[in-house]
Amino acid sequence: MDLGSLNDEGHNATWAITHGANAAWQYALSVQSAVDDLEAARTAEDWPLCVESCSMALRAISLCRRLTNGFAGQLVDAEFELFLAVSEDSAAAALRSLPSGVGAGRSEAETAIALVEREDALIRGELPFEVPVSRTPEGARRSMRISATLVKWGRERGLQDLGWRQDGL
Repeated sequence: MDLGSLNDEGHNATWAITHGANAAWQYALSVQSAVDDLEAARTAEDWPLCVESCSMALRAISLCRRLTNGFAGQLVDAEFELFLAVSEDSAAAALRSLPSGVGAGRSEAETAIALVEREDALIRGELPFEVPVSRTPEGARRSMRISATLVKWGRERGLQDLGWRQDGL
């Protein structure tokens, strides 16, 4: 990495508008929605659903981390499942340590939520910026404006278009 291109926060501009942007976009699409779902399940005291939502959040966080590290391929289910099973990534390890959602009670759900909160804080610290919440009654206009700006910046610098992962998990 060219240390001369780092900004005050330690981000390389090329990384930020490629790998970092992909991860931030994936975060907005997958992690935000899973965290919203786990909060809704927690409010409803639906503990099995809460644990399942935690599972989805940790899967999404693990994918975001792979994107920050340069993963640019197509997500293949079998390959991703293998990654989650053997990776030393902390989100993948947290996922493997989750209690079962089947018959889960408050205690199991709170354990799962604590893991998600820890991993969510870590991945947010790795992202170069935060894409505004995409699940609002007003729609995703702010998110789309940011996306268009990132594509423009990349093209101005001769980079390939971003591989926005719109399929979620």
